[in-house]
Amino acid sequence: MKRLKKQEIIFFVLVLAVIAAGLILPKTGELVLLDEFCDLSVIWIVCAYLVIRVVRNRTLLSASRKALGAGVVIVCFALALWFSKDLVLDLSSGSQTVELKDIQVSESLAHTGIFSHHYYLTGSDNEDEILRLEISGEDYGRLQQGQTVRAEYYKHTGRIVKVD
Repeated sequence: MKRLKKQEIIFFVLVLAVIAAGLILPKTGELVLLDEFCDLSVIWIVCAYLVIRVVRNRTLLSASRKALGAGVVIVCFALALWFSKDLVLDLSSGSQTVELKDIQVSESLAHTGIFSHHYYLTGSDNEDEILRLEISGEDYGRLQQGQTVRAEYYKHTGRIVKVD
């Protein structure tokens, strides 16, 4: 059996720590972008691990495998940048306040396992654009169908800072 290297153990522990932080952080509130950052950090850490593995083994590979490794590096960076764009846009533009009419709250079970409950607030704004924003379980229990609420949220990630 292959023994894990110190660097691999560090990456593994780092991923677990970031996932744990993401589970602890609230889904709404002032720290909502920090939760989003934890989600992105997992992607960046995994991509960094793959890139380091490709770069470290490049001298042992044939030309076709080097090309495949270069493709993996490019795809990793492209995916990491793609998933990061919404957080960067929200950090630069800040939060917005909107009044949502005729709201609906819903719950969704994702395919990822035990920590997969997601709650959503859906409503239409003053321009009749329908917004679907992620809320906390506490907000899900508190909000009633059909009412009008004021929400402070981040447009690109769809994360709510507060709902009144």
